[in-house]
Amino acid sequence: MKRFERVVPADNTRLPGMHTLMGDLSDRARVNYFPNIEYICRDGQPLCLQLLLPYNMFPDGCGSRRIPLVVYVQGAAWGEQDVYRSIPQLTAIAKLGYVVASVKHRASTVAQFPAFLQDVKSAIRYLRANADKYGIDPDEVAIWGDSSGGHTALMVGVTGDFEEFKTEDNREFSDAVSAVVDFYGPTDAAQINNKPRNPAFTADKSNIPEDILFGGCVVDHPEIAQPGNPINYVTIDRKLPPFFIAHGDSDAMVPFNQSVLMVEKLQNCDQPVEFYKVCGADHGIFFWTEELLEKVARFLQGTLGR
Repeated sequence: MKRFERVVPADNTRLPGMHTLMGDLSDRARVNYFPNIEYICRDGQPLCLQLLLPYNMFPDGCGSRRIPLVVYVQGAAWGEQDVYRSIPQLTAIAKLGYVVASVKHRASTVAQFPAFLQDVKSAIRYLRANADKYGIDPDEVAIWGDSSGGHTALMVGVTGDFEEFKTEDNREFSDAVSAVVDFYGPTDAAQINNKPRNPAFTADKSNIPEDILFGGCVVDHPEIAQPGNPINYVTIDRKLPPFFIAHGDSDAMVPFNQSVLMVEKLQNCDQPVEFYKVCGADHGIFFWTEELLEKVARFLQGTLGR
């Protein structure tokens, strides 16, 4: 990276009552935001990502610098995402020295399973293909998401480079990841109604998110959801990336038990997992605490080497 050069001498003015502060030559308090970067166009629909670069990094201006990448998937019941919603929280992660990308995928009302998964994997491969441009270390990539985005993160983590989910774009690059962070994501849609759930979420039988995603009534036909249940891909004979899973104990949309099922499966198969119950938290409400984000940061530091 090009060293910053001052073009004017420092001003030596001193006034009564004037205070001075020292600048931070690392520029760590600043994050650069680059909106709406198109990573693929599907069926005439451009799909974009929101990019956060730390310090004084800029596209095409990163030199030889390479830092880990965190890909974030905003939850929206697999529907139309507000990809800007979590940027304030993600900025704190970028300040720690990560490239952060919030990825938009096709809504399930437009394209059913596995479209969302294919799109996010495409974004990961795009970012690896452009690692030099964005200063990314292609060997240090984490996936993170909340709700349906948490489900996506789990699916990405357990299906790294699976041929059935790979599209032609940048297919020479890997879509596998080194770490997974899941916030209150579904893990087994066929069992999601086995525990208490706010009936408002299932009152409109034509608008149940998992039914829209899989193209049928999951309660009556649980088999249609099996390819999209991350719990099904966890086995003792596969090496999976480390998982960080957190869930509110009062979640009325995605029951806490969904994470319990996934964690038990990971533990039984000797796969690495950290699990946090957030007491008093509903579905993303009262959930995003500083303490939890510090735990996520520590997990990323331990798995991605920052």
